[in-house]
Amino acid sequence: MSSTTVLILRDPESREVNLRCDALGSYLRRMSAVEGKDVTLIEGAARSSETVTQVAEAAGLVGGEGQVRYVPTRVARDRVVADGDGAWAPALVSRHRKQARRSVGAVFQFPLEAEGQDGDTTPASLTTFVTDWTGLPSSCAIAVHPGHPLSTGLGPDEQAAFTGRFCRHPLTGDLLPIWVADWVKPEFGTGAVLINPGHNAADLEFSRKVGLPVRFSLAPKDYDGAPAEWPKPPFIKSGYAFRTGATDGLPFSEAKTRYFAAVAERGLVEEYTDSGMGTFQVATVSPEGDVDLAWDPRRRTLAARGDGGDSIAVTLSPVLRGAEQHVRSSELTVVTPSTRVEDDLLALRLLLAEPELEPAVKNAPEVVVVSNAQLAKGVDADVPDDVLGLALLVSAGPLDTLSVKPQHIEPCERFLKAHEGLSARECVAGQDLSQETVKAAGQIKGLLERQDLKQAFTQLYRLQKNLAKSETVGASDVSCYGVLAHVLAGVEAPHAPEELAAAWKAI
Repeated sequence: MSSTTVLILRDPESREVNLRCDALGSYLRRMSAVEGKDVTLIEGAARSSETVTQVAEAAGLVGGEGQVRYVPTRVARDRVVADGDGAWAPALVSRHRKQARRSVGAVFQFPLEAEGQDGDTTPASLTTFVTDWTGLPSSCAIAVHPGHPLSTGLGPDEQAAFTGRFCRHPLTGDLLPIWVADWVKPEFGTGAVLINPGHNAADLEFSRKVGLPVRFSLAPKDYDGAPAEWPKPPFIKSGYAFRTGATDGLPFSEAKTRYFAAVAERGLVEEYTDSGMGTFQVATVSPEGDVDLAWDPRRRTLAARGDGGDSIAVTLSPVLRGAEQHVRSSELTVVTPSTRVEDDLLALRLLLAEPELEPAVKNAPEVVVVSNAQLAKGVDADVPDDVLGLALLVSAGPLDTLSVKPQHIEPCERFLKAHEGLSARECVAGQDLSQETVKAAGQIKGLLERQDLKQAFTQLYRLQKNLAKSETVGASDVSCYGVLAHVLAGVEAPHAPEELAAAWKAI
C-alpha cells in the first residue's frame, strides 16, 4: 500500500480561506483512502522539538522579535532556483524564481587558523561570498552573523565581538580576525562578510566602531604617497592597484581579474551567483506555545544538543513538517492558500530540497493552490463550519475567487440535514442497486476523480432527493449513496474504514 500525506498550509488572516483549505485537504485525504492508500492528513502545526533541532542542524534557525526563522542553505536555494528539486508546476516555479534576489560574485575560501597552534592551519575554511574584490589585498577581517558556526555570540547590548579566531587571507596569507556582527545577514551568501574598510562604506563604518585598520590597495593614478594626496576612504571601484606587489599600477578591473586568477590557482575561489530568498518564520515564541525549545540567547539560535540553553515555549508552523521523515518519504500533496505561495510554500519547498535532511526528496509534491474566499453580504458570520466548509468546497474550483452567498449556503444546509434523515431511514435489505442509482453513482464517481466537485455535488444532491422521495429504498442504494456522500462531504461513512475501498471500487 502506497503512503500519501496531505499537508494543509494556513492563511493567518482568513477563516474562510482556512476552512476552504481544510475542506479541500480533507476531501483529498478521503479520496486517497478510498483508493486504497495509506494516507495521513496534516492540518496543524508540528509538535516535536526534534523536528526543529533537525532543521537547525541541517540548515539554520535564527530568532528575534518573538519569532524563530528558517535560513535555507545555499544548496537548497540553488536547487530551487535551478528547478533541480523535482518537477514543480511551472506557474509555481515562476513565482518562486521571482522571489530570488540574484547577486553575481564569487565564493572565497579563508583557511582557518587552528586554535592554540600558531602557524598551523587546519583544512577547514571559512567560506565568504564576495561581490566586489577590486580591493581584495587590503581586506582586514571577516564578520559572521551571531548564529554562524564560528560565532561566539553577542550579549544583550552587544553589536559586535571578536571571536578569538583567525583565518588566512587566500591571496596574501595574512591573518584576518573573525568578528561577530549583528548586521550580518545569515540569508545572504554564506552568512559571512569580508571586511574591507578602505574600499567599502559599510565596512568603513563598522571598522571605525570596533577599531579595525583601514588600509588601501587602490589609489589614483601616479599616486606617490604624498600626504596631500592620501586617499580618502572609501575609495570604491576606481583607480589603480597600489601596494599589491606584481599588480601595482594595473587598472582596478584588470587587477581584480589577476587576484581571482591567483586565488583560483590555489583552489580557494569559484565564481558564484547567490540567490537570496530571505528567511522564513517557522515558529512563534509565546507563553501558550506547546513546544519547548532550548535556546542560545547569545547566538540567537537553537542551543546545540547537550549545551543547555534557555527554555522558550513556541508554536510551530506546519511548514516544519517538511523536515519529518514520514512526510519526505511519502507521496505528498500540499494544499496552500494563494497568499502563502511566496512564503510558506516556498519555505516548504526549500526544506524539501535541503541536502542534510533525510530521506532525500526526489519528486515534487502535488500542490493545490486555493484562492481567496469571503462571506458576501447577507451571510451569517456564525454559519456552522461544516456547512460553510461544504459550501466553500463545492461552489467553485480552488483557483476561483469565491464570494459565499446565501444561494451557496442554503443547498448545503439542506443537503446535510436531508442526509441525516436518509441515513436514519428504514431501508429494504437484500435488493440489488437500482439502475438509476448505478448510473448516477458512476457519473458522480467520475466527477469526484476529476475533482469537478461543483458538478459532483449537484448530481449527488439530485440522487439524495430521488432516494428520499421514494416510498421504499434499498439498503444497497443508500449505502452506495453514503460512500459518495462521505467522500465529497465528509459525512460519516456507511462502512468501516477497511471496507470503504472495496465499496468505492464496486461503484
